[in-house]
Amino acid sequence: MRVRIMFAVIALVVTAFVVPAAPSTAAAPPNVFIYNLDDLRDAIPGNIDPMIYMPKARQWMSTGTRYTQSFVTESSCCPSRSALMTGRYPHNNGVQIQSQAPNFDVNHSMACYFQGAGYATYEDGKFLLSWPKTQRPPCFTHSTVMWGGYNDVQVKIDGGTSHKGLGYSTTFLGNQGRAYVTQALGGTAPFLLYETPQAPHWTNVVNPDGTSTRRAVPDTKYADAPVASCSAAPETDKTDKPQYIKNSHFTPAQAQVMCQSQMRAIMTVDDEFSATMQLLSDRGVLDNTLVVLTSDNGYMWGDHGRTEKFVVYDPSVRVPLFVRWPGHIPSGTDTTRIVSQIDMLPTILQAAGITPPTGAPAFDGESLLGPTARTAMYSEYFLDSDNGTVPTQRMVRLGHNGIPTVKYMQTYDSAGNVTFREYYDLVTDPNENLNLLGDTSTTNDPPASEVTALRNRLNAFAVCAGAACRTG
Repeated sequence: MRVRIMFAVIALVVTAFVVPAAPSTAAAPPNVFIYNLDDLRDAIPGNIDPMIYMPKARQWMSTGTRYTQSFVTESSCCPSRSALMTGRYPHNNGVQIQSQAPNFDVNHSMACYFQGAGYATYEDGKFLLSWPKTQRPPCFTHSTVMWGGYNDVQVKIDGGTSHKGLGYSTTFLGNQGRAYVTQALGGTAPFLLYETPQAPHWTNVVNPDGTSTRRAVPDTKYADAPVASCSAAPETDKTDKPQYIKNSHFTPAQAQVMCQSQMRAIMTVDDEFSATMQLLSDRGVLDNTLVVLTSDNGYMWGDHGRTEKFVVYDPSVRVPLFVRWPGHIPSGTDTTRIVSQIDMLPTILQAAGITPPTGAPAFDGESLLGPTARTAMYSEYFLDSDNGTVPTQRMVRLGHNGIPTVKYMQTYDSAGNVTFREYYDLVTDPNENLNLLGDTSTTNDPPASEVTALRNRLNAFAVCAGAACRTG
């Protein structure tokens, strides 16, 4: 059943969160549309490119840039989204594990910066899963908050009565987002729309025999859509891996069920994203709208025998990223720039001409509208009981002219002691199968001086703040 929601025209009073903004030098500040999927990995060597199942989105974004070296700061939901909305690493923004969403630095976050600059701001979908359900997402003029699921899920609109029975959630959120756009275009203020569907995150699906399977749930029309083989090749020897990987035994057959369901789920994402882009085009505002299409994490399809994410291996930390703003972002594919999720907020604030107030924390990220200072990518993960027993990890990943070269990783115990080290030659081993510091051979070990330099670089990243995070 198609449900129409009437929106209140009185904006939420957020005086406590309004951030002074520098006046924009642009004649017409751009609208901003961020579409952040849940658990869509990027193309990994030897596997499919998930974006082949979103051809409409690819076509719309073909006049922008696809960044193929794009990474998240932490492969866990709340920390990842908090990093995007603050432009700072989890070790700086207060949200390192799932339960810490109440620590989210709202005063120095995306929505508050934009609302303080006069934007109409809209949240549409997942916000932060452990954010109190009795509190509205701060600084969003209007919000439709969903906590997960695909069919007839519960949402709260503007903090009011919960609604259910709304049909397929990706479609509902698409309709809701377009209603927000239509509402915004009826006024004079530019808008920020942050749309965050469930897809392609898994949910528990009860099978006919009473058992349950974790998988994404596609819309009925895509339930049997053809999907190529996408499970990762089994890693035959894991003796060089940390214990939690040795204990991971997700089979290729299980992985195929998962990845096929995820690809079918993003087919509706493609429809809804395209419909919103069409609305923006029809209303004549698309070319002055900065559009970001990305994901908060990547999902393991049997890589290293794992499902889920919560690791710093590439399938979990590399995500698709497309950015479109004609006249400012060139068209094509950028294979060389190393992009971090914490670059999104500096980018969209610069586009809007918004300057954070004096005293605001410095961004760890950098704007994509300027040259890069980054020569390495850093990602971290913190032990989180909500995610099982995967230990704390950190990694630093180097590359040259768009070609990944090496990756160094450390695993830690609960006291912060290093318990395991991994080193991968990404030129010869892009799937991170042979840990040169953990195999039985010493003849292939990297020079000790190189390992020391990588360790020092990783340790510097682990405590960096501001500009040091961009040049480390």
